[in-house]
Amino acid sequence: MAEDETTAEEQNPPAESTGFGFRLSESIIHAIDRQIISSGLRLIMFLPAFATLTYFLSWAFSQTSPSFWSDNIEPNVGMSFATFNASLTFVVVLGYILAVGFHRYRVSISLRTFHQRVEQSNDEHRSVQSLQGYDGLLYQLQTSMAHHTKSLAFSVMASVMLIAVLWYGAGSVYGNLFLLASVSFLVLSVGQHLPTRSNPFNMVEQTGLLQAYNPPVHPSTLNMVFNDLIKTHMDPLLRAEYDDYVKHLESGFKRTVDRHFAHEKFLMTLYRHATGLDRKTLESEMSEILTKVGMDFVFNHEVFTLEAWLVLIGTISQRCPAFFRMVDRLKQDMESGRSPVMNDLIFEVDMENVVTEKANLFTLFHNLSKETKTVVFRVQTPNFEPKDLALTYRLEPGEKYWWSTEALPLAAKGNDDVLGKMSGLLKDSTVSWQTLIPTTNGDATVSVRLEETNGELLLGRQINVRVRSEFRQWLRTTGSYVAYLFGGFGVVLALTFLLIEVFGGVAA
Repeated sequence: MAEDETTAEEQNPPAESTGFGFRLSESIIHAIDRQIISSGLRLIMFLPAFATLTYFLSWAFSQTSPSFWSDNIEPNVGMSFATFNASLTFVVVLGYILAVGFHRYRVSISLRTFHQRVEQSNDEHRSVQSLQGYDGLLYQLQTSMAHHTKSLAFSVMASVMLIAVLWYGAGSVYGNLFLLASVSFLVLSVGQHLPTRSNPFNMVEQTGLLQAYNPPVHPSTLNMVFNDLIKTHMDPLLRAEYDDYVKHLESGFKRTVDRHFAHEKFLMTLYRHATGLDRKTLESEMSEILTKVGMDFVFNHEVFTLEAWLVLIGTISQRCPAFFRMVDRLKQDMESGRSPVMNDLIFEVDMENVVTEKANLFTLFHNLSKETKTVVFRVQTPNFEPKDLALTYRLEPGEKYWWSTEALPLAAKGNDDVLGKMSGLLKDSTVSWQTLIPTTNGDATVSVRLEETNGELLLGRQINVRVRSEFRQWLRTTGSYVAYLFGGFGVVLALTFLLIEVFGGVAA
């Protein structure tokens, strides 16, 4: 009997041992944080803004209360208008402390879950630490946690200074100095919180680390175009899961379908689903490359659900809009039956219209002829680094003629549709991904040339872009530095005058 109970316990471990209970609590905490504190109502930003008003009222009426208060309210409550506002400020700051503390607690749980997931991957012989970008991601998460800790500490100091204000009286000299110190600490607390809003993260959602992850490097020539692009933007944990996902996915491909073609069509179809392709057509196109077992694997996967794919593709579309704009332009050419500019070569290039930190230059070459071609791709620009770039590509003939001068439907049975042609085109094409770093702000130009090996020009393009700072990032960074400056100056000023007042009074 004891043996049967042990067996049942091993088969059905308690929720705590599987991490389900911990996961559920993190989900609830994250939902509260997202709806009320950090997003939604945004109490973590609203409360300091409201406290600024009450701070000002307490300072402005520190000597005399307004007539409506002194005549009607102060005799009944026995409290000056400045003291009332200082008390109200204390309540608001206390609420802000609870909001910051709750948000920090949520971040600490997410960071703890991140380490647990890394250890779990190591136990499953998937070393996440060795993957590209892990150290940078870990540093980003730990830095965010440090900012939250400092923000909480400064907010507590602000409340302590307010207690001193109420102790000495809002209208006294010491009260005004502690009031200045309190508002300065609150400003420093907000300044510590602002940078964390640019890279939020959580471990509740499978894609919760994407916004915090910034790929350090990327391949300059994409082999499996969509696959390489997506893997580059996946955080290390998601990439480790994706490697296992691909192994099982390949076992679900039909044997008559080329593996590389199936990969490109699979991801191309998901991208089209993200841009409006209906579920029925999605399943129909997937069934052309996947077996029934493969279909069940794709549509019932716990990590890479359709919602997760939509978030992932949406994130990449925001970071690399030039690539998807280039793909959409080729799609429109195929849908309308437009002939390429050169009969034996497809050459497409695109870059962001507005550049912030870096520019992503994507170029696609596809040899339509039956002979090998060697071309030189040259980039020249006075406004970016590198200023002069020349790459030589050997373009082999495609396995199939992936183009049509007749209008094609987006999706149809077989591969003679836009999805099939585009997937084959990306499989056989050479796609270059170059990162250009802007050296100046304002209008900038990039000249792109496609040349023969002897220097003869085949095709040339000039791209005009606008280089500027990303507004939200600039606002948060500037606001953070301004908060550090004014908050630090206020603390030093309050401490200086406090020392003068104390030692000046002792000397007298």
